[in-house]
Amino acid sequence: MNVQLVKVSQLLYLFILLCATACAPAVAPTPTAALTTPIGSVEIIYVTATTVPPSYPWTDESSTVSGVCFEAASDMAAMGRRFLLYTAPEHSAFYDAIDSTSLCLRPIERVTFDFSTGRALAGLWSAGRGCTARHEVLAYSEVDGVLNIALRFVTEGDCNYELVRPFWMSFDGRLALNLSVENG
Repeated sequence: MNVQLVKVSQLLYLFILLCATACAPAVAPTPTAALTTPIGSVEIIYVTATTVPPSYPWTDESSTVSGVCFEAASDMAAMGRRFLLYTAPEHSAFYDAIDSTSLCLRPIERVTFDFSTGRALAGLWSAGRGCTARHEVLAYSEVDGVLNIALRFVTEGDCNYELVRPFWMSFDGRLALNLSVENG
């Protein structure tokens, strides 16, 4: 076998191995098309993919609490605090309550939310140790006017980092909310 071809094959294998470990998407892509490009005697296959996120009856509103400092979020996670806000005055009182704890060095940045559409705002923070952390949706349903959401808080890796992650969402304010979180 030609030495140059062996080197190209080894480099290609190394590239594929590195991409498989470092560039893997969090959600497995759905292949939609494959294109091939011959390079000498090596054929490289490019797979174009689309990732379709699940359609939930809520929207991610984590940006509404992006101004809350780590210390305050960590404290609320430790207390297991859950928040359900239906009006702008309740939202403002939520920010006032966080500011009154003096856990943050300065007043937190307040992000507005439009309650006029009938949407409610709900959320919590979860804390753990590791390299990364996330909430996974285990199940959800809407039964008799109640939106039931079961989450799992997952930390991964052997890092000794204190991690706090928000799960904040908006949903149809006419529904009651049953939000549960397990650590996994």
